[in-house]
Amino acid sequence: MIIHQEVLKVAIITLVGEKLAKPGVEFIFYGPAEPCKTCKLAGVCVGNLEPGRRYKILRVRSMPSHSCPLHEGKVRVVEVVEPSIEVAIEPRLAVVGSVITLKLEDCPELDKRDLFKPEGLFDGDSVKIIEITGEVECNGKTYKIAKVMRKKE
Repeated sequence: MIIHQEVLKVAIITLVGEKLAKPGVEFIFYGPAEPCKTCKLAGVCVGNLEPGRRYKILRVRSMPSHSCPLHEGKVRVVEVVEPSIEVAIEPRLAVVGSVITLKLEDCPELDKRDLFKPEGLFDGDSVKIIEITGEVECNGKTYKIAKVMRKKE
């Protein structure tokens, strides 16, 4: 039996637009919009999320929807976690189970940008290596592609 690493993390309660409220949907939180600053639900909605982080919806709660000026009128209560993310790392650091401080490498090749600067991770993040999924080359150097989970302090 395979247990996904995301399930082992503590879920965060937040609100998302009704159209996005489906298990498995991933999104990046870019920060609160102007109307959020005066919304009575901002604490549970945007207050639980970190700007620039990726989130994955685990479960939609069976509660009534709430009105929202940003999401075509309605938002739903959902449980989210930060999912694992693939990133290119130095081969010497690519040890499954280890926790490393992430150093995002530069790669000028646009088609590889998502591996070298993946949205949801920042330089200096502490991450646990879950799996090595392959290799990628850039500037004549080979990197390992690692699936990682961010470790919060």
